[in-house]
Amino acid sequence: MENIKQRSLKQVEKNRGELTKILRELIARPSISGEEKEAQLYYAGLLEDLGCQVDVWEPKPEDMLINPNFLANRDQYSDSPDVVGVLKGSGGGQSLLLNGHMDVVPPGAIDWLQSPWSGHVEGNRLYGRGAADMKAGLAANYIAVKSLLDLGVRLKGDVLLESVVCEKTGGAGTLSAIHRGYRADGAVVPEPTGMQVCPVSMGVIWFKITVTGKAAHAATTHLGVNAITKAGLLIAAVDQMNRQMVAEKKHPLYGYHPTPFSVNLGVVTGGAIPTSVPDKVVLEGRMSFSPDETVADAKKLLEAVVHETAAADEWMREHPPEVEWFGFFLDSGSVDLSHPFVKTLCHNYETALGRAPQVVGSPFGTDAGSLIRYGHIPTVIFGPGPSSTPHKANEYVDLDSVVQTAQVLACTLLDWCGVEE
Repeated sequence: MENIKQRSLKQVEKNRGELTKILRELIARPSISGEEKEAQLYYAGLLEDLGCQVDVWEPKPEDMLINPNFLANRDQYSDSPDVVGVLKGSGGGQSLLLNGHMDVVPPGAIDWLQSPWSGHVEGNRLYGRGAADMKAGLAANYIAVKSLLDLGVRLKGDVLLESVVCEKTGGAGTLSAIHRGYRADGAVVPEPTGMQVCPVSMGVIWFKITVTGKAAHAATTHLGVNAITKAGLLIAAVDQMNRQMVAEKKHPLYGYHPTPFSVNLGVVTGGAIPTSVPDKVVLEGRMSFSPDETVADAKKLLEAVVHETAAADEWMREHPPEVEWFGFFLDSGSVDLSHPFVKTLCHNYETALGRAPQVVGSPFGTDAGSLIRYGHIPTVIFGPGPSSTPHKANEYVDLDSVVQTAQVLACTLLDWCGVEE
């Protein structure tokens, strides 16, 4: 087996040029959420070339019912197909799912030195929207499997290559694939973790707080109730809640992260003109929570802070703010460090790269939570770096780390799925 692994490491390196080409082709096909079709069909063609049994379909809203807390932000998924390619094994081995999302965030209008869809290379960096998050992971998945096939390796277990949509809007694509029956004995999500191995993924959910006041002319403020002023009380309370969460909520795999579990107010909307007392303000925010907590625990915490703040104010006692959970929810999930799949991936990280991996919690929400909780698949998040460039202008990925990710995946496939002699 060690000889096959060494050959596979060399083959992945030999395929570096093809990996770079595929990543550039993916970036050249813009795939903002709702517009993933062209990039997905390109990836489906790659999987067909590998000899996979390829399934392409558009998710349906009812597919998400397997997650009772799913928060929909659209009611149909045209132009957002999921893609799964199954490479059948010879039998007798464990199956492995390689999951990645094709959707990317919008590029923004400024600060890009070149087109966000150029995929241009400077030294060891490949630039473009989605380069790190996470088209590099999709390219690494493909090259890992192709490199083994190039060597004539026949795996015993099935390999599932999964490219999903809508991760950026709550994970509808992965939930649809689980609902469709795609499961495995282990899974890797190669998000840009900076080559850290993450058997733990935090949960992330969005919320909205609507604060009502009473409209009046600014010359007669005594006749109105200023919703902005009342919202200010809630902003201060949520800010205090955030400080308390950061200080008190801990997890052994998040010691490296200064603020893993937190609440952030990101949008404030309210008022019409300066000469009117505003009668409505809407606060929108994001809350992250530990895999040791349920989403119900997280919701209860915020709702209690809003209720207690309102109860201390005469107006808000009679006109309580409304809390809604909307638009985005990725559940948390974790796999025990002693699980055979975690051990297999860590062993092959050391085999491929000659050093032990850093094992930490994922610094962001991922589809791993759904794979763990609703697919019942032991899932590890592990992928290239750096982890600091996603969503920024001039997003880039380190090409050496993409090659190394593919090498670790190739070796893991050999051990986990088994090789036909």
